Amino acid sequence: MNFSLFLYAENSKQSDISKTQLINYLTELNFISGQTSSLTLPAGSKLMDYITFLGCSPSLQQGDIESAISIHQFDEVVGLGGESIETIRYPGCKHPVTNPVKLLKSYPDNDSWQCPNCDLEGKTNEIQWRKSAGFSNIFIEISQIFPKEAVPSDKLLSCLNNFTKCQWQWFYSATTSV
Repeated sequence: MNFSLFLYAENSKQSDISKTQLINYLTELNFISGQTSSLTLPAGSKLMDYITFLGCSPSLQQGDIESAISIHQFDEVVGLGGESIETIRYPGCKHPVTNPVKLLKSYPDNDSWQCPNCDLEGKTNEIQWRKSAGFSNIFIEISQIFPKEAVPSDKLLSCLNNFTKCQWQWFYSATTSV
């Protein structure tokens, strides 16, 4: 399974940022090297200044950056991710969430869950997703990485926070086909 590092704006309903504005800003930072005709954006010369690779990564080969970067924007806040290397559990009862991706895909139309083992109920965004999911209307996906071996720098998060006037967070999940 291929994994990606996702960055997302929390409470992104408060931000008027468009995909085009975000691409232009990331290009100014040299995080990406501009838009192409494909769905993925080429990594910029400063990507390594903004993402720290902690171990061996397939995204690096002989000093060249081979990461693919995608921007996903939605009309409403959605739950994205869920495919994790760690077990996701319901809060309270601690039973495992058997299909976290399905639970996220039903959000926001259905923003609650019920544990099939004990009938405990709660809200989807209250689950401790263990850095495997996020809720936003805009995401930056950097693939392909090993989970927990690529971390966004405080500098990148600060730049994004200041640009969008939203707090940015991150998680790891299976590479999307969005």
